[in-house]
Amino acid sequence: MTHRNKLSTKVKLGYGIGSLSYGIPFQLVSSLFVFFSTEVLGLSGVLTGTLVFISTIWDALTDPVMGYISDHTNKKILLGRRLFYVLFGSIGLAVCSLLLWQVDANLPYMTKAALLGLLLILLKTFSTVYTTPYMALGAELSSDYDERTAVQSFRTAFFFLGFMFPTIVGMAVFFRPTPEFANGQLNPQSYVSLSISTSIITLICAGICIALTYRNQPAYSVPKIKRNPLNGIFRETAEALKCNDFRNVSLGLLFVNMAMGIVGSVGLHVFTYTFCFNNRQIAIVFGALFIMALFAQPFWLFVANKFEKKTALKACLVINIFVTFLFALAVFVNSWITNHYLVVLPLSMLMGLSMGGSIALPYSMITDTIDKDAYYSGTRKEGVFYGCATFMFKFSQSLSAMFVGSLLDIIHFDSKLVQAPSVYLKLGMILPIGFLVCFVLALIFINKYTLNRETVAKYQSAISNSTPQ
Repeated sequence: MTHRNKLSTKVKLGYGIGSLSYGIPFQLVSSLFVFFSTEVLGLSGVLTGTLVFISTIWDALTDPVMGYISDHTNKKILLGRRLFYVLFGSIGLAVCSLLLWQVDANLPYMTKAALLGLLLILLKTFSTVYTTPYMALGAELSSDYDERTAVQSFRTAFFFLGFMFPTIVGMAVFFRPTPEFANGQLNPQSYVSLSISTSIITLICAGICIALTYRNQPAYSVPKIKRNPLNGIFRETAEALKCNDFRNVSLGLLFVNMAMGIVGSVGLHVFTYTFCFNNRQIAIVFGALFIMALFAQPFWLFVANKFEKKTALKACLVINIFVTFLFALAVFVNSWITNHYLVVLPLSMLMGLSMGGSIALPYSMITDTIDKDAYYSGTRKEGVFYGCATFMFKFSQSLSAMFVGSLLDIIHFDSKLVQAPSVYLKLGMILPIGFLVCFVLALIFINKYTLNRETVAKYQSAISNSTPQ
């Protein structure tokens, strides 16, 4: 097997920047779609959740399939078997992201619902075309145990920058109050302007990723097993899911991402209505979280290298659970918090510290499980593994949106009415309750993970010795 160990900072930087191309448009959907659909377009929470769920079913079909296609694409194709799809996917993402947020609220109810649903499905399709090969590329850039964590740290750092874009930049720049819209989040034109910027950034970042990683694409000599394509997709996906370590770390990651999805789906509601923060205060609170997550990457890289990835990830989850209880207390004194919003900043920063590791470390661990599978199956399938992982990520975000959309209807929340304090309290408690369930379940699955530096080295050595050089 051809080993590619230490990478230049330029390559890791280029790879990390590529995460913005899908991270920003996908995070726009995660954090703003429910609000945009219900409050701007006037669709019900249940219908919004249904649209998200239908698009997720489509994702269930496309993610592993795209991984398989990428794995089995001839490496001599334009830009290589991974970057070819990065280019094609980024163009589709840019176009769909531009159109999604320009759906006219004045259209007939079912017409705008159908148009919104179609564009959401197309956006998720191109997201799959981009994301799965992109994630597989990250798994292939290096075979070094620690360097894999560094690669994912760069990706996660930029991914959190993508998280920051709709919340910080959106609140501070695009959603500023106007004479017509005192609440800038209700202004349809703000979403149009935001979508134009998003599409431009998507194309630029994909171009940078391609330019800086093109010469570092690996060429593993582990043979591909020739199978009937239809049978091969199901068989290789089943082989990936049979790997107990991959299954456990992926399920742990699913619940971590679901917690982030809950923040994205209802965070804007909670800070706007439960805590009565203005757009500047919301930008500061979310900014503190995402900036801390970004700058936490070197810290968790150090901890993982010194104490093992699993130990570092468990520490992240324990911190997350601790912060959850503190946030629940804040919800119960929400009236006081309204006048002392800076009190929330330490909680936001602590959550950012732990979430930075909670997102980066599992992807590095998934790369290690691919070595284990390659040892037993005799072939590498980074695309299939990350096809399953990206599906779980998208599924977690969609579950979060559907969960939140339904709860908004259940608690009878209506942003157009002044409601009883108990309604705003219930709205605020969606966050800590969702956090607690997600982080506890994630900790349970991560605790079952068995790989470490020594076992991964043994698998790599065995693969290398059994593969013709």
